[in-house]
Amino acid sequence: MNLKGGKNFQCLTALDDLDYIPLYSISDDILYRSIKESLEQVGKAYYKAVIDHICRINRLSEREILTNCDLFEDSMYRLFGHGAVSIINKVKVLALRHSLMEHKSNLTIPEIVDPALTINDVLNEIRRIEALDFVHKMASHNHILLLYTHRGSLIKILSEYFSPKDAPKALLSENPDNFSHLNLTSSISYKDLFGPITSPLKEDAVFKLHNWISTISTTSIRSNICARIAEDDATWWIRNGCTRALSSIELSLCRELPQSTSILCAFDISKLTPKQLSTMRAIIGSHDYVIIEEPSFTVYRFGKPTFRNV
Repeated sequence: MNLKGGKNFQCLTALDDLDYIPLYSISDDILYRSIKESLEQVGKAYYKAVIDHICRINRLSEREILTNCDLFEDSMYRLFGHGAVSIINKVKVLALRHSLMEHKSNLTIPEIVDPALTINDVLNEIRRIEALDFVHKMASHNHILLLYTHRGSLIKILSEYFSPKDAPKALLSENPDNFSHLNLTSSISYKDLFGPITSPLKEDAVFKLHNWISTISTTSIRSNICARIAEDDATWWIRNGCTRALSSIELSLCRELPQSTSILCAFDISKLTPKQLSTMRAIIGSHDYVIIEEPSFTVYRFGKPTFRNV
């Protein structure tokens, strides 16, 4: 497992340990229908024989097989060898057709006709669209975490997050000028908020951040529109030796999120070492929802709406 894959596994393990649950994705149903339809084109008896054989080998149910793309493909190659390619290509075409009918794909024509396009690519596009829809349409008063490795994914999420008209929008960033296209109400850098960082941040810095958030939240209460506040890369705290201050802030926001305010905390985990990432368990557990970019876009929710001990 490479370093990137190891970090993704760390994040998934933490989410599982903290009892986060993935939100429903239509991608599972689309994969199920596409596999079933492709095999039934040969015949229903053929479909039943193939699936029964695969289920028996893997000791899993039909549903478990037909909603796991990697497991299905691996089973087909073991059963048919190179002959599995034609079946897998049929599944891909059907999955793409269903995703377009459900308005869950923005793949371009060159991407669609590219022979390198896989079933997983089609499914990941569906989940990406679902994650963007979730951020755009989400209810007010949420504390959300985004774990990403590609800047393009961050920009798309922030664009959807800040899309509601007339809402107070604020961003804390190392380089606020990079986000001028988002038409923010307010943006501030760590340096402008805290001054020069010569040692780990103390309680006064935490107070300054809460005061800044409170100022934005007060504006939203007056306008009766939910404020949306974000941090584009909160690994800044960890990289600057301020993990304890960050944990304190995240836990306090979990307990007492300001009225009429949602906060999105984004972390570029590619900038963290596995050891640094391991310190984020309590930070992850402080959020109502967690969005991960890899291995595929998925939105997770915490099972309880109250503060969780981590």
